[in-house]
Amino acid sequence: MNIINSAKEIQSSLQNIRRELHQYPEISRNEKRTSELIIRELKKLGNFEIKENINGYGIIADLKGKYPGKTIALRADMDALQIEEETSLPFKSLNKGVMHACGHDNHVTMVLGAGMLLSKYQNELHGNVRLIFQPAEELSPDGGAKGMIKEGALEGVDAVFGMHVWPDLPLGKVGLKVGPLMAASDHFTVTIKGKPSHAAKPNEGIDAVVASAQFVSATQTIVSRNSDPMKALVITIGKIIGGSRYNIVAGECTLEGTCRTFSPEIRDLAERRLQEVLNGICTLSGCTGELNYERGYMAVDNDSKITEYMSNNVKSLFGEDALVNVEPAMTAEDFSFYLNEKPGVLAWIGTTAEGEEVFPLHNSHYAPNEDVLWRGSALFTELVLNFNK
Repeated sequence: MNIINSAKEIQSSLQNIRRELHQYPEISRNEKRTSELIIRELKKLGNFEIKENINGYGIIADLKGKYPGKTIALRADMDALQIEEETSLPFKSLNKGVMHACGHDNHVTMVLGAGMLLSKYQNELHGNVRLIFQPAEELSPDGGAKGMIKEGALEGVDAVFGMHVWPDLPLGKVGLKVGPLMAASDHFTVTIKGKPSHAAKPNEGIDAVVASAQFVSATQTIVSRNSDPMKALVITIGKIIGGSRYNIVAGECTLEGTCRTFSPEIRDLAERRLQEVLNGICTLSGCTGELNYERGYMAVDNDSKITEYMSNNVKSLFGEDALVNVEPAMTAEDFSFYLNEKPGVLAWIGTTAEGEEVFPLHNSHYAPNEDVLWRGSALFTELVLNFNK
């Protein structure tokens, strides 16, 4: 069999599926039309056992091979983002304010493509394959992965694979790394309360904005002076709301931010020090403060043996030059929860052809090259067919 040729033969079908998904994106927990499309395509194949409405609109589809062997899971996330699309694509989003800016339409299509090919090769398949279509990946800190796992998505599974489209990699390249690939992602909210007064008489009040500014500045010393410089830590405060009028000393201020880490120890340090810094600022200013720290996604930690297996398959399918050893990113993915339960790997697959402008994920102009579709489908198929040999 020639996996690449077979994948190229279904490219037009893959494009049609992806474009329909792209035109009708749905945000987390609202993926009804998306799930209906997936079920429609799976039923066309005729040999998948389909379970619907898993953890909301999630889907599990199982294909039994002709020969005994282990069960491999392929996972795709389904949801889109609350972003107004600004591409010039003829199939741009028709849902105002919603866009597949993270490429999940491609993920769904590639796993469906693998399903099409594996359905064709069922008589050559050793073991079984499970397709997992997961809602709400973007819904940090909870996400959809934990719910899928709780409802049995990984029962009987021996290994799990995922791919994420990656604009920083050229089309045709696959990025892999053993160990931490993407960061743990936590969300925190801080409320600082002071005492309002006239702006001309600040001595009669307690300024929550000044205390908040001191807190923002002091948190960066957690990174620069408390954390091991050889272990990654990012603390970003992206939202501040405070005050009611320009000539009133603010009585309250709310801040929201995120911590990104790879190490559990650094994660614990960040949470502890945020509370200690807040306590210190409140003592200094006379304010009161409250920290609400929510642990979100775990770090994506790729299994060494499974990563080596995938690396070998990338090279055998696409050639030695297709494999790229990548550095980790501080972005997050709830695929980490699957990897916490089963050995597996998340790979990055390049989407930018030579000469094309690079737009990042979560950008309103992101438009991955569609030739990633047959490539991802082929690689998923290769991984499944070779796993039990």
